[in-house]
Amino acid sequence: MGWWARAVGRAAGRFLRGAAGRRPSRGPRCSSSRASSSPPPPPPVSELDKADAWLLRKAHETGFLSWFRNGLLATGIGVISYVQSDMGREAAYGFFILGGICVSYGSASYLVSLFLLRRTMMLAFSTALLNGTVVTTVALFWLCAISLYIGRLEVEIIQEDSSDECQDTKKDDGKSDE
Repeated sequence: MGWWARAVGRAAGRFLRGAAGRRPSRGPRCSSSRASSSPPPPPPVSELDKADAWLLRKAHETGFLSWFRNGLLATGIGVISYVQSDMGREAAYGFFILGGICVSYGSASYLVSLFLLRRTMMLAFSTALLNGTVVTTVALFWLCAISLYIGRLEVEIIQEDSSDECQDTKKDDGKSDE
């Protein structure tokens, strides 16, 4: 392991402990003057911090939108291949599954990152909850649409097969076709 990997590991460890940019003190943990005083107030939020939070939020949303777009694209290809031929019907289910993977992974990663990075993006809990609700609703709309489409396809297949059987039984009733 190189020197850079150790440096990155140390920096990540300090960041996760909340000590990014501060060296741990070597002295006693608690002094009498600090024990009686309150903790120092957080530093004021600068315009640069606000801009960084805004850029992180937009990058986060762009990541979700690209996963969702790819899921819709795979689903659309599945619909087209289903309509084209009998061989395309088998491939269509693969595209439907691929679309589902894209939509579900994009939604899940967005939701997890949203609540992990909420403070870094300077989002209130209610705003993060609203964003999470919107993403979940969009993913559920996609799931409902694809379920209804696949269900309609299955109903059409079953109806075609059952209508052929009905026609065969009508011909076998012993009546002439004249």
